[in-house]
Amino acid sequence: MRFRQLPLLGALALATPAFAVTVNMTDFTFPSNPRVVSVSGGTSGPSYSGAAGEFSGTFTDTATAASSRGSTLGLSTLDATSPTSFLAWCGELTQSFSFNTTYTYDRQTGLAHYGAARTDALSRLFTAAQGFVVDATTSAAMQAGIWEIIYEQGNSYDLTGGSFVGSLQDPAGLVAFNTLNGFLTHLSTYSASYRIDVLGNESNQDFIVATAPVPEPETWALLMAGFGAMGWAARRRKAAAAG
Repeated sequence: MRFRQLPLLGALALATPAFAVTVNMTDFTFPSNPRVVSVSGGTSGPSYSGAAGEFSGTFTDTATAASSRGSTLGLSTLDATSPTSFLAWCGELTQSFSFNTTYTYDRQTGLAHYGAARTDALSRLFTAAQGFVVDATTSAAMQAGIWEIIYEQGNSYDLTGGSFVGSLQDPAGLVAFNTLNGFLTHLSTYSASYRIDVLGNESNQDFIVATAPVPEPETWALLMAGFGAMGWAARRRKAAAAG
């Protein structure tokens, strides 16, 4: 999956306060032909029918926020004082935004914004969907799954049933939709590996940013040892062939 996220958001779990950033969403990540998704929360929830999928944009720290975070949390090396590219997803259906327009957002942890249960479910969905989003169709299906977790009122997630339902309008996307729904109905079998953070704005649509887990130092050591062993084996095979 294409998760080139805000590098500074990976440290937000350490922070309770929200910090301001300026955000400019430029387009869908797959802009040539974004797929239409229809979702409905019935009589008690939001409904939407239109283009959906992952967004691409840039963010910039406000000078005040960067100074405050650096002094209080020791995160100054993670500040972004010049525009930095990132990817995000729609975090709500009740508000909108415009592409190529600058807004001010507050960065929050998913826990603070959605609570423990939904944040855990979102993290599991991103873990399950690693490698899934490769085009406009799979991107739209992923977005539908994110909305399902945010708006479903029941105790389980399934886009074909419950209080919140959804579908892709393109029949060719049925395989992608069914695959994504399979992730949703089996979330408990996946680990909650991804960090979930939210860009919140009271007047405009919120965005979700999912950050892939960073290997622990021990894991990096094992990986490097494995690469070294592979290189040694390759050199040995080359030497044997030359002899």
